[in-house]
Amino acid sequence: MAKRILRASPWDEYCGVLQNVIKDEPFTFLDFGWFRVQIRSTEIASIREQLEKMIGKRISLLKTDNPEKPLLLRIVGDE
Repeated sequence: MAKRILRASPWDEYCGVLQNVIKDEPFTFLDFGWFRVQIRSTEIASIREQLEKMIGKRISLLKTDNPEKPLLLRIVGDE
């Protein structure tokens, strides 16, 4: 079954267990299992390393309309 690809827009929030971070210029895809979130690689560059350390953890990602901080990231739960 093909995974659903969601394009991140301002104030969209995605939550789930991060399975993988896939770079495919000009985008990066965050794989949450049954869906993937498409984000411009330039927006994710500042947190890419942090995201890769969170693979296997339940995270929440919020896309903002602030060009200086386009993404807010946090771990969800006590894992």
